[in-house]
Amino acid sequence: MTARLTVAVLAVCGLWSPYPARAQAGDDAATPTLGALLREVRMLRLAIERQGAIAGRAQLLVGKLALQDQRVARSQAERQRLESEAATATASRARTQTVLTERRMSIDRAKDADEAAVIQSDVRRMEAQWKQEGASLAALERRRAEADQAWEAERARYEELSARFDQLERDLAPSRP
Repeated sequence: MTARLTVAVLAVCGLWSPYPARAQAGDDAATPTLGALLREVRMLRLAIERQGAIAGRAQLLVGKLALQDQRVARSQAERQRLESEAATATASRARTQTVLTERRMSIDRAKDADEAAVIQSDVRRMEAQWKQEGASLAALERRRAEADQAWEAERARYEELSARFDQLERDLAPSRP
């Protein structure tokens, strides 16, 4: 009986022994494929992580660009407003200068001393007004120069952000299918 049992065990072992050998051979053939698949999965994971990081940076940059665009628009509007005010003040001062010149000439044509005194008083008032307009115009010109500088700075910052966005877009171009 032990001999039969031994034979049966050997027969069963003989039947099953080729399968593990074939399975191991199959595993050896599948190992390079599995390794290649794992490398591909890792590369895809890295690409997805990179795309996620870049997408976040792009969104942040777009937000900054939109805010900077608003700043440029506000500074440009302020610049234009001050330019308009300065033009109005310049025209007003020129009118005052013209009237002042006419009033000075009318002093010589005055018929009597009382009329000349009234005109002289009017000339002094207009001279004070002309000086005040000059001071206001100078202040407006200073504010306009500051607004021009602010506008240039905001525009330069916008250009910088736009260049960064363009660079980010170029960085993304090779990874697109």
